[in-house]
Amino acid sequence: MRLGVIADVHGNALALEAVLDRMDRLSLDMTVNLGDCASGPLWPAEATKILRDSGFRHVRGNHDRAMGAQTDTGLGLSDAYAWQSLDQDARHWLSSLPFSLVLDGVSCFHATPASDETYLMETVTGGRLQPAPPVEIASRLGAATARLILCGHSHQPRLAQLADGTVIVNPGSIGCPAYDDATTPAHVSESGSPHARFAVVTIHGGEIAVEHHAVTYDWARAAQRAAENGRPEWAHALLTGTAL
Repeated sequence: MRLGVIADVHGNALALEAVLDRMDRLSLDMTVNLGDCASGPLWPAEATKILRDSGFRHVRGNHDRAMGAQTDTGLGLSDAYAWQSLDQDARHWLSSLPFSLVLDGVSCFHATPASDETYLMETVTGGRLQPAPPVEIASRLGAATARLILCGHSHQPRLAQLADGTVIVNPGSIGCPAYDDATTPAHVSESGSPHARFAVVTIHGGEIAVEHHAVTYDWARAAQRAAENGRPEWAHALLTGTAL
């Protein structure tokens, strides 16, 4: 089985279209979207429509969950922009996605098995996301077991194998290559380039092979859109893969 893995589109329809074009040429059997589809100052409605029409399997991210709010009062800037851009049906679709999925023995969730807001594969060190040691990852998984685990949330492409042989993959973010999170402990996540990221996992017998892909697209246009919508930090991240 060849499985496409995407996450953290964050309303970047341009990046999503470029990734889907690349994936169409890779003979995939199935694709799973690990959530956070719309939140951000770009094209929330367009990106959500593409995903709804894709035939992919989806899980809900923390920002998708936020779309279930009755109003945009109290939402952050990115969530509020998405909430206002989406109609009620689209908001309901996002907020009603399943928290997790198991597909042919592959466990899929946005962040961890117990939370859509906790990093699985990273630890905040010195204000930056750094790879967590395997024993720490195993502790966060708790009783969850699967030969292959897919997660997103950190926006950083990652691959780890635990002592028991469990393989964990984060495909990175399609649409938001860097961000600054003021939540305690405050930190930045930086992929280091503006490329749209996704992964392909090939499962053959007892072997699991992982390909991380970085796709070019018109990130200057995406950055211009963010700037026009009053989000210079997003524009900088989209152009550089680094946080202001």
